[in-house]
Amino acid sequence: MVGYLGKRTNQPRDITGQQAQSEREAMWGPIPGEIVDFDPASQTATVQPLYKPIHNGQPVAMPQLFEVPLDLPRTGNAGITFPIPAGTRVMLSPMMRSMDNYDADGDGAPFDGRSFHLADMRATIVGGDSVSSPLVNVDPENTHIRFDAAGEFGIKGSPDGKFDLIGSEGSIFDLLIQHLDLTSEGFKKLGTEGLNHSPRYDEIGDELAEIASKLRSMQI
Repeated sequence: MVGYLGKRTNQPRDITGQQAQSEREAMWGPIPGEIVDFDPASQTATVQPLYKPIHNGQPVAMPQLFEVPLDLPRTGNAGITFPIPAGTRVMLSPMMRSMDNYDADGDGAPFDGRSFHLADMRATIVGGDSVSSPLVNVDPENTHIRFDAAGEFGIKGSPDGKFDLIGSEGSIFDLLIQHLDLTSEGFKKLGTEGLNHSPRYDEIGDELAEIASKLRSMQI
């Protein structure tokens, strides 16, 4: 026979265990979310939590969270900013205590007694992506700062000090090398006495102008 006999079928340890479990399950922890809208001026976002709690046996969508602080990598005198389009996955983390005063004027005193509350979620752009949607085209050998989702454009750097900058017209280094090779050829022809290199000079001029146009088109 399972359980205890008599009118008191719940022992104190059972009640205490249920209370502890209920309190633990009611406490919010980090959960993934998705950006609905981002305000770059205030660096806050409207975020749709992607966790679905179970109610009456069915998963239900959580309401959107408004004015969620979104953390970007920064120090006291530097930082890296990113475009944050709708659909960007983020990780939502609750603060231990209310953060109203801190977000208003830097005062760390709690505004009230709430803890681990949905109203005190902060978002970070690191950690919200699912394992089922990994970052594509990861370079296993070089550090890569990507300017697009596919990794076609960006800056690469190798452990031995080499680097590349790739834009919509190709590698800037390739274009600069082509430019210097053509310039070098032109100067060598200038040093050749008694020969007329005018046709080739025209070609070199056109090729240099084309390279300059490609470099110019990649400027922000």
